[in-house]
Formats: sequence, C-alpha cells, structure tokens
Amino acid sequence: MGALKRAGLITVARGNGGAELARTPKEITLLDIYQAVESTNLDDVIGIHERGKHTCPVARNIHDVLKDAYAPVAKAMSDSMREVTLANMLADYRNRIGVKARQLEQ
Repeated sequence: MGALKRAGLITVARGNGGAELARTPKEITLLDIYQAVESTNLDDVIGIHERGKHTCPVARNIHDVLKDAYAPVAKAMSDSMREVTLANMLADYRNRIGVKARQLEQ
C-alpha cells in the first residue's frame, strides 16, 4: 500500500479509515500500478549483477548487450500496459464474477 500511496494512486486514512483511489479507475493505468510496485531498474528486471572491474569480456559487456536487447521489449511492454486502465480490469473482473455466479446457480 505504501508504494501505491507514494505513487499518488491511493490515499490512506489514519487508523481504520482504509484506502481510496486518488484518481478515477479510468485515469489509472496498469503501467502506473506496475511502476509503483515493481522495480523498473534494468538490473533488477533481468537479474544482472552490478558492474565492477571484471576481467572477463562477457562480464564486462553483458549489461550493455542485454540493455540494448531489452530496450524494445520494455518499450512494447510499457506501451501495452499504458493502454489498460484499472477501469478495464475492473470491468473484466466483474464480467468474470458474473459468469462464475451464473455457473454456480445451475
């Protein structure tokens, strides 16, 4: 919850006040949520150790090689996530629950 609050996606009341969205579901994208709760640091995303004084040519160059390869993947993912809103996901969730509820009644 703290990460969502720091990102300005929710407001949190003290005590038992709970949390509320700081913006409408249509204004919050999946990318907003992802960036709030997941690391966007390339080293964390693809699991590369910090660069140091390596003598191995692979260790010296792997970060830049993977960074270049990962850049278009990261852009495509961000572009796709930017198109999905919390409102979209809530509508999908409600549709799925409705289907399951009808199936349970039969």
